[in-house]
Amino acid sequence: MILKLNKNIFYNVSLFRICYTISLLFEIIAIHPIETLAGWINGITFIWGIFICIHMMFYESYKFKIENKNIAFLFIILGIFTSCFNFSNNILMNLITILNNFFCIFLFLGMNKNTSKNRVNAEMNFMFKFIVYFSFLVSIFSIYILFAYKNINFMGHDIGISQNRFFGITTNPNQLAFLSVISIFSCNLLQDPYFKNKFEFNKIFLKICTTLSIVTLFLTDSNAAFIFITIYLSIRLFYENFSSYDKIKNVNFLREIIFVFMFITFIVSGSFLARMGCQKLVTKIVNSQKINEHLSEEQKILRLDDFKEPLKIGRGNHELSSGRILLFKQGIKLSKIHPIIGIGRENLYYYSKIYIDNGLAFPNNRADLHNIYLTIIVSYGWGGFILFMILILSLFYKIAYEIFINIHNKNSKFISKLFAIIIAYFAYANFEVGILSGIAFADVLIWLYLGYAMMFINPNKKTNF
Repeated sequence: MILKLNKNIFYNVSLFRICYTISLLFEIIAIHPIETLAGWINGITFIWGIFICIHMMFYESYKFKIENKNIAFLFIILGIFTSCFNFSNNILMNLITILNNFFCIFLFLGMNKNTSKNRVNAEMNFMFKFIVYFSFLVSIFSIYILFAYKNINFMGHDIGISQNRFFGITTNPNQLAFLSVISIFSCNLLQDPYFKNKFEFNKIFLKICTTLSIVTLFLTDSNAAFIFITIYLSIRLFYENFSSYDKIKNVNFLREIIFVFMFITFIVSGSFLARMGCQKLVTKIVNSQKINEHLSEEQKILRLDDFKEPLKIGRGNHELSSGRILLFKQGIKLSKIHPIIGIGRENLYYYSKIYIDNGLAFPNNRADLHNIYLTIIVSYGWGGFILFMILILSLFYKIAYEIFINIHNKNSKFISKLFAIIIAYFAYANFEVGILSGIAFADVLIWLYLGYAMMFINPNKKTNF
């Protein structure tokens, strides 16, 4: 009995997804012990995933029968071939990245084959709540650092604010902005009737978390994150208006499209003013504090230069692309090396040193082009890009079709929210690190959302609510 119980736990794909995603989430924390521990846990969880895949392959092969299985397998095989063809000292990391892609496609996206609907509901409830709690704590500690110390060096990491960008206790302002947006979405999903009928959560706390996440988002000054949330709200508005019609023939598409564009204009200009106002207010409050009173004598001596100039939050007049246009041009150059099969994801830094003068615009050993589509083309060639787009667009079609035929169903709103997040993510990923960019929280999370959305898809094209 105990052996059977342990086996059920060890091969529990839902538990693996939770542990794998959460370990990657903790890696964005810029506190060395937490970051290191999260890395070790992620490594152990990764090995766990290998055992799960081997077990499924030999004993439960039916769980691999996901949507567009052949396309998915071709993409994985191409990635392996690319890694071997572009053999370098990064061959191991390239293969690990391909294995991570395998997890994401077959264990995350394929959850409708390997996990029951009730277990997935419980998993969604846990993950959304965990993200909300995690984001709440990160925002609280980050804002406390800002008000109490402005910025400090803790165990080798600068935390607080740097170069007028607020990143709190995370490794990067864009990471904090992404977490804030995902927290807002999670709060919204938890308040949907689909969850309210199954689980309970404190509404007041959700509203507090949403407000705190919005403030944190404003302070990070991340343009990509604002695109993320703007696209989400626009799709949600279109859905709400579309669902208000009794029949499809009554829909005035032109009016709805114009209305959505007007809404986008309003939300962009409104959010810009709100962001600027929030940054100025916080700047004024922080600068009015006697920050030196919170520091020891040693800290005052070591960090005296930090307090000579008043704090400023927000980048003001800066190059809007933040160097992404230069990265895009460099990515185009790298894509010409092996246009069909690519150079391998982990070879970006290696090849950039050879083919680009002075290397990539933002060089590091985890180099990225900040555009998922270009990153996929460079990493896996046009062959990999076409296979990836066939897989993704077919999923989009299936989810959109399910929403359309169930437009007046009470639970269609929930899947429409998931779909809005997914579409907004693929717009956001034009400017940021994202899907198939590596082993990271933002990369894995979208596969989780795609898997959740696919749980509602019926292969017979009938309602599955």
